[in-house]
Formats: sequence, C-alpha cells, structure tokens
Amino acid sequence: MYSPDQWEILSEINSVTCITIISLIFGRKVASIDGPLHYVRLLLLLIYGATWAFCLIACMLTSTNNGNLVSCTLTNFNCIIIYTITKIFLFLYFIEKIHIISVPKTSRFRSPLYLVNLGLLIPQIAVVVLQVIYRLSIIRNQYPFHCLVGYGLPATAATLCYDVLLSALYIGIFVKYYYFPNTAQQTAHQSSSLHMMAKRNTIAAITTLLTSAINYVLLICLGGEERGLVASSVITLCLTIDCMLVHWVTTHPAEIQLNERALQRVNGDKPARLEIKQHQEVVILTELNNRA
Repeated sequence: MYSPDQWEILSEINSVTCITIISLIFGRKVASIDGPLHYVRLLLLLIYGATWAFCLIACMLTSTNNGNLVSCTLTNFNCIIIYTITKIFLFLYFIEKIHIISVPKTSRFRSPLYLVNLGLLIPQIAVVVLQVIYRLSIIRNQYPFHCLVGYGLPATAATLCYDVLLSALYIGIFVKYYYFPNTAQQTAHQSSSLHMMAKRNTIAAITTLLTSAINYVLLICLGGEERGLVASSVITLCLTIDCMLVHWVTTHPAEIQLNERALQRVNGDKPARLEIKQHQEVVILTELNNRA
C-alpha cells in the first residue's frame, strides 16, 4: 500500500496553510468594503481570489500526481494559466497605484504613463504561448512514478526576463515618486500619504520581483524539470507572500483615506460640501440640546 512521502506531506501542509492565510485576508478585505466596489477594490479581490484558486487546485492535484498523467498535466497548466492570471492582476494593481500616486489631471486612458504600462502587459500573451509550447509533463518510469513538470529553457528564460523587467519598472517608478515627487504630489493636501504609499508599494513590488525570480531561477537550476508538488508548493508560497504584502500595503489608514479621495475625485464627488453640511447639522443639534 502506497503512503505519501515527507515531501507530499509538507506540500499539503504548505497548501492548507496558504489557503487558510488567503481566506483570512480575503474575508477581512470583503468585510472592510463599505460602499460600491470600485476598480482598486475589485483588483484586490481578484488577486486574492485567483491566489486562493491556485492554492486550492494545487492542494487537490498534489495528492494525485503520482502515476497520473492527467493530474500532472493539470498541475502544469495550473502553473501556467492561473499563475499568469494572478500576476496580471498584480501588475494591474501596481499600474493603478502608479496612476493614483502620480496625482494625474487626466483620466486613466488619457494618461501616457498608464497606457504605456498597459501596453507592456501585451507581451505576456507571447510568454504564455512559449510556456505552452515548451511545457513538460512527464511521469517517471520507476515506482512511485513521480510527476515532473516544467518548461524548456526558451520559455523559462523569457518568462524570467519579462517578469524581472516589469517588476523593475514598477519599482523604479515608485522609487522615483518617493524620492523625486512631482509638483502635483508636493502641493497635494495628502502629500504625506502619497509619500507613504510610494514607499509601501515599492516594498510590495520588490517582494514580487524576488518571489518571481526565485521561482524561475530554481526551475532553471533544476534543468527545467521539477517535481509537480515542488512547483505547486513554491508558487503557492510565493503568491501567498505577495498577497500578504499587498494586504499590508492596503490596510494602512493613510492608504485607505487616499484611495477614498482618489475615488471621489474620479467620480466627481465633493466631500468638502458634505463636511460643511455635517458640521452645520452638528451645530444645530448642539444648539437645540443647549436650549432644551
């Protein structure tokens, strides 16, 4: 009777732990949403949801990898499709943060920086095509028939270079806004919040760069092949770390206030009039209570 080895047990423990962490983060984010679901909030939910989906699929496939070519192939496609979708959501989040921090005077699709950043996501299609063409899904001939997944060197090298270049670009923009803010940032009422947001998102972008680089460098060092549960476990851990950093960035009070003001500015709200109205109501109620 077959019994799982220590690596399978560790992989399952890793998957369950990461699923628990993502579920807690996901739940806290959903519970904190008060009002309409705006674009930034939607991106956060999509990041958490895609990460949760990857971790859950990886957990289910790990226990059936051995001697099962279908499970092995699905593990490979999980690492290609779901992981890529999660990274795209993460890159879109960084692009949106760059747009907010720059304090633009135009809408998203009239901002050259925003459009250039969106255009740089298009090569991701070619990267996915390379991963599919050069994908490896192998069942070993010896017992217990371990599953091996991976990519050929062209796909691995292209993916590594592309992720590093994009992450480095976002890091550079955040660092620029942190150390050399533009005039709009310096004169904005929330300049300190913008400064803090640039700093925190720099840390998140650096973490994304490191996790992605470690994942693909490890794959290259192993000759483009690694056990299916190893590939799933490494990506699961990397995505969970990325989500934890993004959650840490977005739960700061100054970050929340800045996002709300940015959303109000985009939607044309005028919070100043609301504050005056609320102040007048407080004064009237106070006078009535004093007279009573």
